[in-house]
Amino acid sequence: MWIVRVPRYLRIRSPPVWSRTMATKTSDIQVKDDVDIKKEKSETGDCSIQIDTTPYTSVSEGKAEVLFPSTHDVFYNPVQEFNRDLSVAVLRLFAKEHQDGIRILEGLAASGLRSIRYAREIEGVTEVVANDISKQAIECMKRNIKHNNVEDVVIPSHKDASMLMYENREPNKRFHAVDLDPYGSPHIFLDGAVQCVADGGILLVTCTDMAVLCGNSPETSYIKYGSLSIKSKSCHEIALRIVLQCIEAHANRYGRYIVPLLSLSADFYVRVVVRVFTSQAKCKETFSKVSWLYQCVGCETFTLQPLGRILVSGKSIKYQLSSGPSIAQSCIHCGYRHLMAGPIWSAPIHDREFLKNLKESLIEEDFTTYRRMFGILTMMEEELPDVPLFYVVDKLAAVAGINLCKMVQFRSALLNAGFDVSMSHTCKASVKTNAPAQLIWDIVRAWEKGHPANRTKMKDDRPGKRILEKASEHTVNFECHPDANPESRRKELLRFQVKPEKNWGPKSRAKTSLFHTHEEEKRVRNQGKKRKHQNDLNVLEQTSKENKQINKDTV
Repeated sequence: MWIVRVPRYLRIRSPPVWSRTMATKTSDIQVKDDVDIKKEKSETGDCSIQIDTTPYTSVSEGKAEVLFPSTHDVFYNPVQEFNRDLSVAVLRLFAKEHQDGIRILEGLAASGLRSIRYAREIEGVTEVVANDISKQAIECMKRNIKHNNVEDVVIPSHKDASMLMYENREPNKRFHAVDLDPYGSPHIFLDGAVQCVADGGILLVTCTDMAVLCGNSPETSYIKYGSLSIKSKSCHEIALRIVLQCIEAHANRYGRYIVPLLSLSADFYVRVVVRVFTSQAKCKETFSKVSWLYQCVGCETFTLQPLGRILVSGKSIKYQLSSGPSIAQSCIHCGYRHLMAGPIWSAPIHDREFLKNLKESLIEEDFTTYRRMFGILTMMEEELPDVPLFYVVDKLAAVAGINLCKMVQFRSALLNAGFDVSMSHTCKASVKTNAPAQLIWDIVRAWEKGHPANRTKMKDDRPGKRILEKASEHTVNFECHPDANPESRRKELLRFQVKPEKNWGPKSRAKTSLFHTHEEEKRVRNQGKKRKHQNDLNVLEQTSKENKQINKDTV
């Protein structure tokens, strides 16, 4: 920081600001030296000019350009551009329903990039509250808001996100849209979020703790989301359904319920978009929308059992518990035991009409990730809405110990048998169908007859051997069906993302979001270090005494 003192009579009406690019612009990211001159009065009465020569990293995305101090660790992940592009498209479509404009809250705004894009790229946005609890993030955010000339729309907020949402839960203070994109799990923010969003408003939630949601820590999943996760080939769709169940549970406590518009599993995160409505009567239907999940440990055949059911007879509506269990003690296909998980959301996770309108509203010139957005939305449209979870062809082949048929042949066999089939956007080799599990294994057995497995090397208790030895109940026809090849595949749409760069997963949490100074970070890191060292010395001393006593007794 340079400080230059000048006489009082030398007035600077408009402090100049200039920047010098330090690197050739070969991409949207560059480093700049931004020199900000600020006028201050010194103790002697002279006017002081402070010149800020901090180098910044410039990032351009959509219609926004944000500056990050190159000397600080700031959280930014370019892979998330797809997430932000899709969010802009969703809110553009939503904003068209509101003639008086919409108010948006971004609870964890960090640099403010997403909020700035909302302000500059969505017509009808009257206010965006960009909140973050980090002091460094607020400073960065204010700089970027000014840099993008959106001071009249984007309002920086330095508060705890939960407290901010609780402060705005009165009907006249609620936001039309609330966006939560935290580092890790959003569970601590959901209670406030479902209260501060307007009736019929939209809630956008991201989760990046995929290890928890995909079955590595079912106990942690229950703590955070009120649902047990499970390791499965369809774990990413299960993750989406766990999150939806969790949001619905929070909303129900306040007489509100959700309607999922779009549920996305991409890269290293899941993202759900839901509308929130108020109705005590609709809340009573929730227990019929969530189910327990039973999965065989041998062949991974799964069964869903709703928590309850609704019987409607004229004007009479009865709410009843489900009869159970819906499965035998052992799997009827391979004889192995079941694991139990959930409850998970078992109602539709997308709104097909919304997906159609969203796809039609996309403008290619506005989004860098347009091709991927269009491909993913097309796949979501193709998904069977009333069929939770799916099978994976590779897993079926591994269980049976054979090289199974091609995907088109497998889908044809299901279609020829009179059942529906689709893929899931969460997995390349997925088979989502309303056919019974018996038919799935009949198809495997039918293919194995022409392409025999080496059963002599299989142990008698192997799941695959038990399945192959059972009799089939259906006639299987592998003749190619005209609907076996989905539109998204025929048109060669970009459906599944390739790895965009090395080490492209979730980035480390930004240290500036946790500590205000390097000394504070160091103090926290070393906390308890001396005590631990002293404990180690005490253990060594005690061990030494015991060894001496043993040697003495031996002599």
